[in-house]
Amino acid sequence: MAALATTSVLALSACGAEAETGSADFPEETIEIIIGFDAGGSTDVNTRALAAAAEETCDTNIIISNQPGGSGAIALDAVRRAEPDGYTLGTTPTEISALEHMGLSDVTYEDFAPVLRFILDPHGFFVRPDSPYQSMADVIEAAESGERIRIATSGPASPYAITFQDVARTAGVSGQLVNVPFTGDAEAIPAVLGGEVDVLVSNASNVIGQVESGDLLPLAVAGEERIDALPDTPTLQEEGIDVEGGSIYGLAAPADTPDEVVDILDECFGKAYASEEFQEFLESQNSNGSYLDADDFTGYLKSEYERYGGLLDELGLSEDS
Repeated sequence: MAALATTSVLALSACGAEAETGSADFPEETIEIIIGFDAGGSTDVNTRALAAAAEETCDTNIIISNQPGGSGAIALDAVRRAEPDGYTLGTTPTEISALEHMGLSDVTYEDFAPVLRFILDPHGFFVRPDSPYQSMADVIEAAESGERIRIATSGPASPYAITFQDVARTAGVSGQLVNVPFTGDAEAIPAVLGGEVDVLVSNASNVIGQVESGDLLPLAVAGEERIDALPDTPTLQEEGIDVEGGSIYGLAAPADTPDEVVDILDECFGKAYASEEFQEFLESQNSNGSYLDADDFTGYLKSEYERYGGLLDELGLSEDS
């Protein structure tokens, strides 16, 4: 998937698509990217790598500011209130599609001018190798027989939890799959390794090391297709469960940022995505590179917002349910 995306970006660059605007000198100042999660986490690490490549392609300095809290809402609010001049960008986590529906914030995708999506990391289901559950079918069959199966997620309203609850609802075993929320993967991964819980739901890239060492067994990924990092692991759809879910890594500017500035950001960050430096980083991290330009990312965020609205209502997690 990353290779195909890279080809499309390079083709765009080859067309010589320079933004013909009155902002020909943009950017002249340092660009700030605000991240809604702690330093050292997957959003932080992946965004810093893209920013490092973009300093060359955007021809300016780029700094990172971490403003964690509120499931990303604090940082998103800071970005939407920033001057819409292109010098303040923010990451667009999956939560941007869910916060308003859950009554946690009034922030939505409409508060932003999307620049690009650079990673879509599908959620995965993982167990210890000695687990009695060696497939998702085993998990569902055990739940149907009355077993209560403990599922580790990074919070009751996290994207991981929403994906797992969608699986439980779709399979008709909502009462038997029990959410055990942790503050993040740093706590959830040791919990499944130590037998405190039965199944872990996490970004696939977060636990590749444990899979490669044999400490965790992947059961399925919640993507449209299998991923390069886990080529032998089926998708949920292959297992007969019609559910998709993943973590979005993208960048956006405040909503009123001029189109010509967004075009420049779209182009220079797109070139950074396609760069050898960033592609090597994606491969080293087993991250699922998935490029969308500004226009396509705007449509994607709109469709995800609408999808989460219906899904959260069905799961009883929306503010109105």
